[in-house]
Amino acid sequence: MTKSKTRTTAVLAASVCLLLGFQIGVVSAQGLETEVDGTARGRQLLASEEFNGTTLDTTKWSAYDSKSSNGISQWKPSEIGVGDGELRINGHGKDPSGKANTSGALCWCRGDGDRTYGLWMVRAKFDPGTGYGVAMLLWPQSNRWPQDGELDLVESARPQKNTALSSVHWGNPPGGQRDSGKLTGDYTQWHVYAVDWQPTYVKYSIDGQTVYDTRFSAKKPGIPKTPMHLVMQQEPGPFGAPAWIPAPDASTPDRVTVHVDWVRMYA
Repeated sequence: MTKSKTRTTAVLAASVCLLLGFQIGVVSAQGLETEVDGTARGRQLLASEEFNGTTLDTTKWSAYDSKSSNGISQWKPSEIGVGDGELRINGHGKDPSGKANTSGALCWCRGDGDRTYGLWMVRAKFDPGTGYGVAMLLWPQSNRWPQDGELDLVESARPQKNTALSSVHWGNPPGGQRDSGKLTGDYTQWHVYAVDWQPTYVKYSIDGQTVYDTRFSAKKPGIPKTPMHLVMQQEPGPFGAPAWIPAPDASTPDRVTVHVDWVRMYA
């Protein structure tokens, strides 16, 4: 689908930025007024998904059925599951070429999923595994990238899932501009990832600790101004530069899963 093809361009551009050494800042500033249980003090809860059923709520969510971002592997709805109070986004396969591998991706792009400004929070944990990387982001309803922006809550591409990158994309085609913040930690454990998107700033946090805030960036990033929705992807490798998502290898588990406890959207 168009979204996945455009997303490919975005992540390839990010990989080039990493290789060329573009600035990636680590911000230590006060975090969002949020709690680990997902409450946001002083904010109005607009919508939430607790994944308490046994099937995906298709009035909210759309699972991808297309080529994945690497243009080789496949995103399949069968790699999405709901049960035991969580959403599971699976990656499956050890083919080093990527051709035989499948994984899951979905968007909250139905119902009230597309919004302009607000606070998105996701409680999640990521299985380790070479050849699969996590991407959770806000994507423009228009599918116009990079003109209408991209807001990456978290990207964790290393096999150990020990880094979390949060980025803002803006500017003109083909690749636009990008600025990021990064934290290190054990992201195989449960954490709350959040993006607070307002008319004058974008701020990311993990468990309330700020990862990146546009107000402290020397690059003065452009702030998206059109509706966006949440996308969650298990990105299969090989993808991008070697520093991004490598190919699966013999150490890769039979199944690598992104576990999502809940998603919440606040005004």
